[in-house]
Amino acid sequence: MGLIPDSKVGKIQFFQSKVTPWTDNAVALGTTADPQSVYDLAQIPAPALPTPVTTLGMPANFTATLDQSGALTLKWKCASPRASGTVYQVWRRTTPAGEFTYLGGVGDKKDVDAAIPAGYSQVTYQIQAVRSTAVGPWAQFNVNFGVSTGGAMTASVELAPKMAA
Repeated sequence: MGLIPDSKVGKIQFFQSKVTPWTDNAVALGTTADPQSVYDLAQIPAPALPTPVTTLGMPANFTATLDQSGALTLKWKCASPRASGTVYQVWRRTTPAGEFTYLGGVGDKKDVDAAIPAGYSQVTYQIQAVRSTAVGPWAQFNVNFGVSTGGAMTASVELAPKMAA
């Protein structure tokens, strides 16, 4: 449970118990240079110091699902902090030696590529976790396209060769 109760009655009782100390110390609460004094005078605990955000991980465990319209749903796992404001940059190239084209940034560990150019048997994706103060390592994977014995289009994933440093 947090400092303030969840129920209406609990909240009312909590704030009623604080009216007198907050009123008696109104000037001190608003003018002190020492933040701990404010909490002491208000008779509430100071908030916990924030813990450092862990480093961003490398995306892995890729899957690709091709739907009937030809859109490709990409999913991956990544050891990145949940509430860190992490965005995943997604890039694609259509030839092994070609340039990567930026597809956009997504907040989830998935993206839908609905604009895959026709006629390619393989595309390579490059994904990186990013937040305002840090970037994680790039990860690359190939999606190979084919046709099943029943004639349906298929997509399979393989890791791309290691990138040169």
